[in-house]
Amino acid sequence: MKSKIIDAENLDSPPLLVINREGVRKYWGKSESDVCEIVKDLQEWIKEQNFPEMPTNHMIEFFLTNCKYKIDATKDVLNTYYTIRKQVPEIYEDSNPRLAEMGNSWNMGCYCPLPQLTDDLCRISIVKLTSNTSNFVASSYFANIMNIYELRIYEDLCLSEIIICDYSALSWGHVFKMDIFTVRKMAHIMNSLKNRVKQLHIVDSPSCINIIISLAKKLLNKKIADRIVVHKSYDSLYEHVPKDLLPSDYGGKGRPLEETIDMWKEKVKQYQERFDTLEAWSK
Repeated sequence: MKSKIIDAENLDSPPLLVINREGVRKYWGKSESDVCEIVKDLQEWIKEQNFPEMPTNHMIEFFLTNCKYKIDATKDVLNTYYTIRKQVPEIYEDSNPRLAEMGNSWNMGCYCPLPQLTDDLCRISIVKLTSNTSNFVASSYFANIMNIYELRIYEDLCLSEIIICDYSALSWGHVFKMDIFTVRKMAHIMNSLKNRVKQLHIVDSPSCINIIISLAKKLLNKKIADRIVVHKSYDSLYEHVPKDLLPSDYGGKGRPLEETIDMWKEKVKQYQERFDTLEAWSK
């Protein structure tokens, strides 16, 4: 099947993610011409691989940045990106947004990257669960996270991640449904794609959070696991994360979280043809 790939620059809607491409490049000591040359060299290498498409320049730069401009590491991640769907069918097999179970996944919780970058060019994202555990399916919940991350590969660029886990609704009902096999597969995906996590904050956590943290520290890259911080109050969170960049319902000046989630829902719909292509690769 001939794939069709979206170039974010050709989309009519305004960007959901504000980026500073020049600032990110400057951090790594790269000019626009430097990046173009590196991307061109990687494209020549890609032509010799059995990939189903030529990724856009933005996709290549996204992976380059995550890999700190290490060429061999970037090649490994590119290869992973085009092969992992078949390697981890537990997450990807039924991940097409047009499927009913994926529509229901929005009611299980969210992974919501926020629009603005921090001064040091980090992307803040909020991970949240809802209190409805009766229809909670871990694989669908994780698949929705990966679908949104997929869009970031096309449109985002940052130096690293700040993840805020709002576990105010976490219950034993969630814990019992998060089987170790599925969680392990999800951790494998994130580790393999070299997602650079600078900080991982847990807020509003119930007593069962200790099991989640223990599991995370066993499965995540050690550097990421060591960066987990549990907060007893939002005041301590604000010591690490710029308060103004957070949604208004988290004490910040941004739009309410639900509004941003709705925007991500629309963004996913915009990429439906792309997700159809990705589904075909999984078979």
